[in-house]
Amino acid sequence: MKRISNLKRMRVMKRLRQEDLAKRSGVPVKCIGNYEQFRRDINHARFITVYKLAQGLGCDVMDIVEKNEL
Repeated sequence: MKRISNLKRMRVMKRLRQEDLAKRSGVPVKCIGNYEQFRRDINHARFITVYKLAQGLGCDVMDIVEKNEL
């Protein structure tokens, strides 16, 4: 079974496209895609990036980091 990132799970729950989240957060679409596909580790991202994504989603930072990796 394919693993789904917390970022993608939250984005889909909020019914947003990656482009929508990019506009709300100021984080590039490519960056969002990389975090969602585990090509980049969101737990090692700059805090400001994770914070902006959480703000764009209207959630807490802890909702989008990968807790099993902490």
